[in-house]
Amino acid sequence: MQEHFPNLIIGGAPKCGTSSLYFWLSAHPEVYGSPKKETFFFADKVNRFNKSANVHEHDRSSYHEFFKDGANAKVRFEATAHYLYEEEALKAFSQAEQPPKMIFLFREPSKQMYSHYKMEKFRTKTVDMNLEQYIELPKIEKYVNYATYLKKWVDAMPKNHVRIWAFEDFMSRKEEVMKEIAEYLGIDPSFYVNFNFEHRNESVAIRSGGLHQLGLRIQPFIPHFIQRLLLPLYMKMNSGGRAPDDENDLQVLQSFKTNHAEVGLDLKKLFPDVRLEKWS
Repeated sequence: MQEHFPNLIIGGAPKCGTSSLYFWLSAHPEVYGSPKKETFFFADKVNRFNKSANVHEHDRSSYHEFFKDGANAKVRFEATAHYLYEEEALKAFSQAEQPPKMIFLFREPSKQMYSHYKMEKFRTKTVDMNLEQYIELPKIEKYVNYATYLKKWVDAMPKNHVRIWAFEDFMSRKEEVMKEIAEYLGIDPSFYVNFNFEHRNESVAIRSGGLHQLGLRIQPFIPHFIQRLLLPLYMKMNSGGRAPDDENDLQVLQSFKTNHAEVGLDLKKLFPDVRLEKWS
């Protein structure tokens, strides 16, 4: 059933560009993206994203279902960002008969944290606290401890099966980076010449949380090209605009950035060529 197993996995910290990469790669004629972007199948725990298909309660055939229509594609992939942190995913992909290639995306820690905070406060509405309280949550330090988790993947996967890009580099050189990724995957890089690079999953305020959750549930059943047409209409209906920055947060952000300056240095030790110039 290797043809029903992905040969690429995209992961990384939350709010680091995995949604954009998922849609831009899925548009390529040689690529098949799982209809459900984040399957969470190999998450360490059952959660609201994987109740219907997870490694703890279902056999691998449930996972293969996500890729059954992509058997003839040169690249088959999903993009569960949190796999970076999941031991079940590390075990499953590193021990696979043919381990997939891995792409991880990372973002300057204070920008990653703040984007995630705004998403949870204004979009998913799962937190109701100020930024100073938010950065004390245990998950915040976990999310920005990039190198510790990345090293586990580098050590476990075959040589040259792990590549990383910085979100800031990715977004400032979209065409060039997508060509680099295409070459890494062995697909035609010229597809991304004059490609329409839409920004996906921006942290915006959502008017109706119920409508947003409904959209997430039906999204896997809507072909990608139709999603591209419907997204502007949906955002017009349910978006309250870009989640605002708060001037009162600037000092907290600067302190967070200063306290996590070593994060980029640790990544450089693992991948010396990663472009982090925009993190300074």
